[in-house]
Amino acid sequence: MKILLLGSGGREHALALKLTSSGNISNDPYPNKKVELYSAPGSDAISECGVCLRFGAEDRESIIKWVSENHPDLVVIGPEAPLVNGMADEFTRLGVPVFGHPAATSRLEGSKSFAKDFMLRHGVPCAYSRTITDANEGESVINEWKHGFPIVLKADGLAAGKGVVLAQTKSEALETLRVFLAGRFGDASLTVVLEEPLFGMELSLHVIVDVNTEHASFCILPACQDHKRIFENDLGPNTGGMGAFGPIPFLRREDVNRLQSDLVEPTVTGLQKDGLEGRGVLFLGVMWTQEGPKLLEYNVRFGDPETQVLMQLLDEDLPELLYSAATHTLKKREVKVMPGTAICVVLAAQGYPESPEKGATIEIRSPTCSIIHAGTAKSPNGWIVNGGRAINLVTRAKNLEEARNLIVSDLNQIGWQGMQVRRDIGLRALNHAKENKTVANPWSANSNSI
Repeated sequence: MKILLLGSGGREHALALKLTSSGNISNDPYPNKKVELYSAPGSDAISECGVCLRFGAEDRESIIKWVSENHPDLVVIGPEAPLVNGMADEFTRLGVPVFGHPAATSRLEGSKSFAKDFMLRHGVPCAYSRTITDANEGESVINEWKHGFPIVLKADGLAAGKGVVLAQTKSEALETLRVFLAGRFGDASLTVVLEEPLFGMELSLHVIVDVNTEHASFCILPACQDHKRIFENDLGPNTGGMGAFGPIPFLRREDVNRLQSDLVEPTVTGLQKDGLEGRGVLFLGVMWTQEGPKLLEYNVRFGDPETQVLMQLLDEDLPELLYSAATHTLKKREVKVMPGTAICVVLAAQGYPESPEKGATIEIRSPTCSIIHAGTAKSPNGWIVNGGRAINLVTRAKNLEEARNLIVSDLNQIGWQGMQVRRDIGLRALNHAKENKTVANPWSANSNSI
């Protein structure tokens, strides 16, 4: 099976490893299958799984030319930008199966206002919001705001993960609105969505979806929790994610059923009602409030670092699973997962997230956990830091406590000058579970104590 994978980060390295290996699949129905992997642009680490092509994930002309000449059996799109920009539509026109939503569906991530309208139209529980394009109207809305603080301001379009501000005061909200509408993120922030704050337990839910006019199928993957802040105890600025784990130990079967009935099913049926084709993954950012789960946002691709966790857990033939969604043959079912808990801890560059410093030599001794390369490069002296989030340590164990212990013990086996890492990934959830609390209970004040 010839597969083209678009992307270059830790998410794509985790996918590449899973796509090319049956080692994590029990009772593999195709033990002798051979995957021929190509990636664009890939990375030095991904090159160990297959061939890296000499063009990027958004180089439309080069990618179309290569696909036309090489006829892959499947294209898997990792990042959001190629999806929002319609790359999947190009492959469909060429008659090539693609795991990745068309541009029309990818607006669920590419436009916050489009996503909010979709949620409201199809009864998906979410925060109260107002969409603003005019500064005077926005100022009036903020001055009369009755929905609590912080006011959440979101740039409508893609802003490299930096287009969300939680304004703690009215003056901060007014200033943020002014900066956004003045073009802080170009066209992406010329429309701004204002939202009420949601409080509760946050989680990440990934759903493989296959929707067309004929049918609507989906498979729900284990729920994960991400850790966005750079420092332990959830302090410091937000990042792309400093670690994640899954499944969540205190998320009960009835909770998963409610996520499906309240959020997943109206989303999937909503796609079909609106004539939107689904043939990829939807990543639902969820806040479990006192009223139950509410949707924060849609992403139309796998999350990072959640993908690294999910690939440790998935007990499926990944090429077959993604191909079935791409060709509209996905059967609605429970995916097979490995027992236990998987965890990913991010090792980040000095200065990340504001000004990551590249070039440091990474010393790798004898870790027992697996290494996923996110922002690294090979040099004559070994691996060096080549991005903000450089390395992911990942593992799976019988439970969250054992998985955490394995990761923490490995942190002295890998490092470099100025490396940043959180040693408390999953700790708050572990303590929460030990106190017999559920997803509906707030975090304890001391739940992050190491």
